[in-house]
Amino acid sequence: MTDIEKNVKEILAYISEEEKRLGRRISLVGATKTRTPDEINDAVKAGLEAVGENRPQELRDKLPLISPEAEIHFIGHLQKNKVKYVVGKASLIHSCDSLDLAEAISAYAKERGITQDMLIEVNISKEPDKHGFSAGGIFAAAEKLKKLDNVRFRGLMTVLPHVETTLLPPYCIKMKELFDKLKADGFGEDFNVLSMGMSEDFKTAINYGSNMVRIGRGIFGERDYGKN
Repeated sequence: MTDIEKNVKEILAYISEEEKRLGRRISLVGATKTRTPDEINDAVKAGLEAVGENRPQELRDKLPLISPEAEIHFIGHLQKNKVKYVVGKASLIHSCDSLDLAEAISAYAKERGITQDMLIEVNISKEPDKHGFSAGGIFAAAEKLKKLDNVRFRGLMTVLPHVETTLLPPYCIKMKELFDKLKADGFGEDFNVLSMGMSEDFKTAINYGSNMVRIGRGIFGERDYGKN
């Protein structure tokens, strides 16, 4: 068994225990930026169900080489001029971070007669180097998002701040509150994903409401950026 397979099995075992404790389904997405198709397929063989790519062209190039057993998600920042590489190819786009991007995805999906599933990205920590809607502005944006054709909003996504673990709960709690309010305000039963938590903070995120975590280093080890 490779280290990658071992890591996937350990994380899935932890998630399984948390599902029993919390009484809800929790999904694992492998964050695969810079990872080779062989590394990704090792993880899929060990039980990883979803692969999350960060770069549109990398998704395009890897797609034919990744096991068809894996769902393909897009989890990175997406520019409007790159939607053609992602829409219709990723089953779920985590990073809808502006109304302009949502409109571009809607238009591209409509041209092709498909419906694209997406999450609304929230910059819950108000950090200037992060993308996403503000917690205060998301409700006004939501009224416009709900009117778009050929897209289906499945929930929320955030990147939690790099702070001490003891400081994370308020951000998680705020995200869960936003998620619950938006679901109640008309997004409906399909609005059921809260994507929150990565390698360093996924346990806290799960404990405070996340039902989808995105783990890269915890599965694949440290990234070698020299490979890409």
